[in-house]
Amino acid sequence: MPCGKGGMMNFNFKYWGVLACVLGYVGMSLSAKVERATVYIFGFSASFTDSVVYITDIQQLDSAYIETKYDFLMDRAVYSDQLQTYLEAVKQMPNSTCAVFFHTKKSKLMEEYDKIRKQYGSDGSVMLKELTDGSFKFQSPVYEPPVKAVPESAEPKATKKEKRRKASKDKPEK
Repeated sequence: MPCGKGGMMNFNFKYWGVLACVLGYVGMSLSAKVERATVYIFGFSASFTDSVVYITDIQQLDSAYIETKYDFLMDRAVYSDQLQTYLEAVKQMPNSTCAVFFHTKKSKLMEEYDKIRKQYGSDGSVMLKELTDGSFKFQSPVYEPPVKAVPESAEPKATKKEKRRKASKDKPEK
């Protein structure tokens, strides 16, 4: 039946309208939230030009921010940059590649920590150095949620009276 006859066109609009509403609702319900949480974190650093590998101890951060949908640590790059800056300044280890590992449960993170220590500790070509003396501590950055771009407000449109008044002022006198 063609769309132009009877109620078929009306049915299509209803169908697509309901579908759009359902998709909008599902999209809103799946949106992630960022929450402040306690996490456990450790850092790892390796360099392609050096045989020394550094690993920090497991530290507790009380003011970290987690994206709840995927358990994603916000500002992870800031934490790895903190470790890299420390290694460059204190240990004179430039050009190191740093990564952080985290979890909300210490036992789960401890498994990962032990796995990395075992892997690099048993490798004879790499020297594993642990930063466990408390000299390095991760600092939680102040989390600022992303800001949506808002267009600059346009100047209010002049009314007809204001336009006439301006035009009469600009008119040269005779």
